[in-house]
Amino acid sequence: MVLLLSSLCVCISHSQINVAGNQTAAALASKLAGQGVVILNPVLNCPSQANGFFNSNELQPGFDSGIVLTTGRAATSGTSYGVNGYSALLANNNNGTPGDAMLDALAGQPTLDACSLEFDMKPLGDTLSVDYVFSSEEYISAVCGPYNDAFAFFISGPGITGMDNMALVPGTDIPVTINSINNGVPGSTGAIANCTVMGPGSPFTSYYLDNSNGNWLTHKGLTTVLKAMHPVDKCSTYHFKIVIADAGNPYYDSGVFLKAGSLQTAQYHIQPNIDPAYDSTSAVCIKGCLPGSFTINRSIVRTSPQTIHFIAHGTAVSGYDYAALPDSVIIPANATSTTLTINGLVTPAIGQKTLQLLILSPTCDGSIVVADSAMMVIYDTLHVSVTPADTVLCSGASIHFRVSSEDLYTYHWTPSSGLSNSNIKEPVATPYINTIYTVTASLPGTACPSKSGTAFVDIKLSPLVYLVGDTNVCYHSSFTLSPDVQPFNANYSYSWIGPAGFTSSLSSPSLNTVGLQNSGVYTFTVTNDTNFCAVVSEINVLVNTPDSPAVVSPVIYCVNNKPESLTASGTDLHWYNVHAGTETDIAPIIPTTSMATYEYQVTQTINNCESPRSTVNVSVIQCCDGGIFIPTAFSPNNDGLNDYFEPRPDYGYFIKAVTIVNRWGEVMYSGTDGKWNGKCGLRDAEAGTYYYRMIFGCIEGGTTERKGDIILIR
Repeated sequence: MVLLLSSLCVCISHSQINVAGNQTAAALASKLAGQGVVILNPVLNCPSQANGFFNSNELQPGFDSGIVLTTGRAATSGTSYGVNGYSALLANNNNGTPGDAMLDALAGQPTLDACSLEFDMKPLGDTLSVDYVFSSEEYISAVCGPYNDAFAFFISGPGITGMDNMALVPGTDIPVTINSINNGVPGSTGAIANCTVMGPGSPFTSYYLDNSNGNWLTHKGLTTVLKAMHPVDKCSTYHFKIVIADAGNPYYDSGVFLKAGSLQTAQYHIQPNIDPAYDSTSAVCIKGCLPGSFTINRSIVRTSPQTIHFIAHGTAVSGYDYAALPDSVIIPANATSTTLTINGLVTPAIGQKTLQLLILSPTCDGSIVVADSAMMVIYDTLHVSVTPADTVLCSGASIHFRVSSEDLYTYHWTPSSGLSNSNIKEPVATPYINTIYTVTASLPGTACPSKSGTAFVDIKLSPLVYLVGDTNVCYHSSFTLSPDVQPFNANYSYSWIGPAGFTSSLSSPSLNTVGLQNSGVYTFTVTNDTNFCAVVSEINVLVNTPDSPAVVSPVIYCVNNKPESLTASGTDLHWYNVHAGTETDIAPIIPTTSMATYEYQVTQTINNCESPRSTVNVSVIQCCDGGIFIPTAFSPNNDGLNDYFEPRPDYGYFIKAVTIVNRWGEVMYSGTDGKWNGKCGLRDAEAGTYYYRMIFGCIEGGTTERKGDIILIR
């Protein structure tokens, strides 16, 4: 029979499928061959770009790897085609190669662009099978059309007349084609009669997958994973041919994906049986109460029973750890599996053992190969022991119990008081009274009896200590570390360790004149000297230290200048006279009657905490040695004699500001040169007495002030 498929030109997405093209016949056949098949004399008649290996990390087209044969483009130089290649267009490609004579008759017209892989093979079982997926660009538009691309799995040999096509719709004699498997909707050139004529039930929509919006394959549709099967005579030689070709025209390509290792005969498998009620990861057997089991499978149903041989491996000893096993099992007629039970034998506790069964399969030359294997863990009869069994603890201390038993059991502890979790295998216990703990291990849903173990915890009295976690202390204050220790006991000893090398054996030591060096964690240890139980607690002392006020230092005043108050930038200032040993909240006024030096310190208070001190050094000095001449009268009559009021300071002084007012306080002159021409603006000032204030600076620093009167004569 012939499987008619549309011509395949595969366009595959980089993100999902990768294709390595231009493979050899031997490489393709080896990739396809699986258990129970010996490949001989492979031959490939296919353009290099139309065949290849494929692999997929997203299990497209239904399996993760295998070989692909197409009537168009599969891959070129290992580069895949798809969303990053030709997906924007149809992948139709004319390879320019001839068709296949065997497919011409099946297609009813000449074929083109054929691609075939054929080889001799020797089956080791009596049924040959292979898993595949067919895809095509003819889907949708050419469904139920007058012709389809041709495709077949031809097999010939003993018991077969001519050639048989293995690629059939499951459970029928209908070949797999566009018209036999589709979405049931005829294309633009099709008629439903072209599909129904394929045979009863056609078209088979349940085996069809729409790919019109897919991005991993340019073909518009494909089949689900199908299995082609055919009976064979064991160890006889057969010829197998996979062939696909375009029918009618070289475009609208098709292809077939074949699963790696799926060409096989009568495959045998063994698997351990897992009961999720007590274990979801591995098969187990518990000696004396819980049998384990393996299931041995064959890939096809036979009308006669079949004997499967096996051998046992592992650390478990037959007849000691488990009841002796036969060397084979029988799969009944019309069944695909049988179960082998493993009965564990009661022994002294010696730890886990493993049992591995190897399924044997004879080859055509009489040798034996391992077809499959499976593992089981055999556990000792349920037992429990707890360590430490007897423990002495100081009250408040903890012990982590260790349990000698298996992780698959269910555990429960009583009493639950003082336990981190009463339903786990190995909890942490922190009891405050003498306690006997009991752990019970069980395996629900089995015949295994529960087992128990105990542990006794003897509690010795420890003091209870209460400390404030974080404590804020003002800079330069005093602070007492005051723990609450209960109950009082004359046999307690104390130990403090803290920052800056602080140590003390007092229960409540004091910190005086606290500074930044006293910030940090203080560890307090109380020891009961009668049983040596100790309790360790901690307190974190945070020294609150506001920033010092901003000041200007040194400050220089000139002798005989007006006394002025010191200034600083801060909040709630407090001043200290270092030499006099006095302090005040009022800024000090510096006397300037004689030369002297002073040292003052100032702090600011924020949130009731006083800051470290800022120092202000003050000097009262003789700023300049010379004198200042100030006229007592002048006559601004433009006679060239005494026309200006002009003070004349000696060397070392300079005029900083001069202000002259009349007897009503009206400013007649203000400037920095001190030279007044007797005018107020453009108006001549009247004759009379005027008053001045002059500020002189000294080049050595500081200022001096002069006040007096001047007579203006007209």
